Amino acid sequence: MPTLAPSRTFLRQIDLGTLDLFVLVCETGSIARAAARGNIAASALSRRICELERLLGGPLLVRHARGVRPTDLGAQVLEHGVDILVEVERLRIALGEFSQGVRGRVRLAASASAVEQFLPADLAAFAADHPEIRIALHQSSSQEVARAVLAGEADLGICGESETAVHLPSRPYRAERLVLVTRLDHPLADRPDVAFAETLDFEQVGMRGSSTVQINLNREAREARRALRQRVEVNSLSAMCRMIECGMGIGVMASGAFQALGKTGLAAIPLTDPWASRTLNLYAVDFVRLPAPARRLADALATASA
Repeated sequence: MPTLAPSRTFLRQIDLGTLDLFVLVCETGSIARAAARGNIAASALSRRICELERLLGGPLLVRHARGVRPTDLGAQVLEHGVDILVEVERLRIALGEFSQGVRGRVRLAASASAVEQFLPADLAAFAADHPEIRIALHQSSSQEVARAVLAGEADLGICGESETAVHLPSRPYRAERLVLVTRLDHPLADRPDVAFAETLDFEQVGMRGSSTVQINLNREAREARRALRQRVEVNSLSAMCRMIECGMGIGVMASGAFQALGKTGLAAIPLTDPWASRTLNLYAVDFVRLPAPARRLADALATASA
């Protein structure tokens, strides 16, 4: 294969439009179908692909009875080409937002507990005061929230304490109390409060992933030398409530999240365990060196919690 041009020369020679057409050919498996979708003549599209092949030094497509497929080189170009086109689309969206007055973006990762309880109102108030700042919110488990902040994938994170989060500077965000959620006809439903160890005789609905709540439940079961009888795991607190409503078990969640979901056919019994009262924290790699939009959001969230 011929030696490729130096980096800057190669950058000036490669055509994004042609790269987009090549990806379209791979997606459709046909030059004719790609030409129709790309609103270009098939002959013109073929010429563009040939130009790309000359630049890259080898064939990108191989014909077969039903159309075309990428060669080994073509597969490499397809993989990286999709990534490039995604970044171009992000640039287009960012420029569009800029033209509409958006002057900053904050990447925020938060646990389900924070998203289900406090964040919607707090973010709405912040957005009203700062319409020029766009917030990209990603919901994940506490462990994943802390990992995203450490990896630079999120500017700010909100979650409970975890083994990963101890390595990060933090500010208190909100306090929450965990409750046991049951159907109204469950044997524990009339209790004023309950220790989690007393629930181990019953089927439970768990949260999928490494949430701090789930870690505490697993630990309590091990310390009691009991198996945690989880019949099903779900990805959201609303799904947990629905499973409980249908008799699939009982579950643990924050009291505020239960109230926000408005499930009138279920009971919420306070847990007496020390870990059932906890603080959700705001995490960052360095609060002082945060970009200005993220620093404004961090200050606003601290004010809201106060």
